[in-house]
Amino acid sequence: MDRYAEEKAEATALAAEYLSTSGPLREALDVPAGFALEPHLLGMGEHNLNFRFALPGGQHAVLRVNVASQPFHKNQIRYEFGALEAAVPSGCTPQPLFVDDSSAAPGKGVLVESFCEGRQLDFDDLCPGDVRCAIQMMADVHAVPVSDSCGLFCPADPLRAMFEECQQRFRDYLASGFQEERLTRWMEAFMRAAERMLAEAAPPQDRAHIVNTETLPSHFLIPESAAARPVPVGRAGRLVDAPGHFVDWERPVLGEVAQDVAYFVSPTTTFWDSEFLFPARDIPGVIDAYWQAVDGRFGRADFDERFRAWRMMTALKSTSWCLQALARYRGEQAAHTTEKTAGKLPVYLSEEFMELIAAECFCL
Repeated sequence: MDRYAEEKAEATALAAEYLSTSGPLREALDVPAGFALEPHLLGMGEHNLNFRFALPGGQHAVLRVNVASQPFHKNQIRYEFGALEAAVPSGCTPQPLFVDDSSAAPGKGVLVESFCEGRQLDFDDLCPGDVRCAIQMMADVHAVPVSDSCGLFCPADPLRAMFEECQQRFRDYLASGFQEERLTRWMEAFMRAAERMLAEAAPPQDRAHIVNTETLPSHFLIPESAAARPVPVGRAGRLVDAPGHFVDWERPVLGEVAQDVAYFVSPTTTFWDSEFLFPARDIPGVIDAYWQAVDGRFGRADFDERFRAWRMMTALKSTSWCLQALARYRGEQAAHTTEKTAGKLPVYLSEEFMELIAAECFCL
């Protein structure tokens, strides 16, 4: 059995033990004694292990086991549970069902959410209407009214906060002993470009929206009949009705909608889940479609100026993450490495890819 198969088998066994022995979980989900909850691995990410299991009534749920925390909060799993509670009014996110951050939970805690049907957005195999569905989901979540007391982190300047995260990742890489001169030069150039952008950027005018911050294609589950779904009378501003489900809420914030839209169309984003590099010429069409989907539920404010800045910051985030990952996976903490990361990382750090994002995102 290879390394990845062993990790999957160990993770599934851990989930099975928890589902069979957790009294609070079984009580919260109304599972009778003797009913077996059998986990089936959905995927292993950098921060969560995901399992699907059937409930007594025939419906399905997802068990998420947290294995690594995101920055800016101390309790990853409870933070994610609260984010799902806040996003429920959008109608396109999973329903939060149970959370356990006690010492009895595996990993760093678990949550259970409703299982969402649909196929992942796939830029290598797009069907008519797929991108419209993803855009509509983003707009619907962004339009959810929220208060400062919702529990989500709200950075005073989201761009600056992201830049500081990238700085820390770069410092970790430089201190790792695994740095490469070529990559260091590229990252230093990108950091200088981002610093110039930040020096010129005005403070954000609107940062009061639920923002996923990681709008990867795999986070959008598209209905099978997306292309044919009619938009009801009186809702003509929508791109599509019942667009699907927007999943994976491990690091949302209260922030700027431009962050999610810029991330969605970045070449560093689409290439992670496919072989597709989002072309710059198609970006204006996505932006126009997004504001049609918003349909006047909130104002445009300084979106256009901030979008350009977030396009650069998205590429900086990706590059700094890859450099940190390069060091981490070569060091002593290389145990939890996904197959996707192992395959994509060399491409992201190649000279060709660095030249691409330098020209498209940093104007270098």
